[in-house]
Amino acid sequence: MIKNLIFLGAPGVGKGTAASLLSKKTNLVHLSTGEIFRSAIREKTKLGLELKSIVENGFYVPDEITNAIVQEKIDELYTKNINFILDGYPRTVNQANFLENLKSANIDKVILLEAPKDIIIQRLTKRRYCPVCSTTYHLDFKPSAKGELCEKDDTKLLQREDDKEEAIMKRLEVYNSETKILISFYEEKGMLVKLSAVSSPEEIVNNILQELEK
Repeated sequence: MIKNLIFLGAPGVGKGTAASLLSKKTNLVHLSTGEIFRSAIREKTKLGLELKSIVENGFYVPDEITNAIVQEKIDELYTKNINFILDGYPRTVNQANFLENLKSANIDKVILLEAPKDIIIQRLTKRRYCPVCSTTYHLDFKPSAKGELCEKDDTKLLQREDDKEEAIMKRLEVYNSETKILISFYEEKGMLVKLSAVSSPEEIVNNILQELEK
């Protein structure tokens, strides 16, 4: 039985796409901190308003906020005996230590997805989303059949502020300075599995499933 997983990798490497697809093929729930944050921003909650300026400038959300949100979600799944994929968390060693001490989180493996910088930038700058229904598109890989409009509700598609090149470069800088250390953190624990994220999402997920069966 597949247990709890963490997906690591730079912004735009495809963690969310792979996690979503793997979730559909298994009993794992996809927990995306990015989506949790974006939902709060869309709903303009108190937390959402605080997060908006942080996210749009390409910065990471402070650990204390992220930890609290993640714990709430994991505790809920734990009571229902449901396993999960963590996508976008942990991003710092402090978060990793917090997770390690969380009784409701028992991580089995950490999947590191890797791709060259130019591919990451291409993927992120060409992403688009519908501000009404939140459906996501990509100008190259998943274009809308209606061009600049959402296929579901004809709303004009937008680019996320943190998908613009200046914010992407900032996100990659923060990843290199804060998150890359987690590779060593989990490698030393014998939990890390490195996989290429250059191929199609389906192929990436098949490779992950093969690794999990070992």
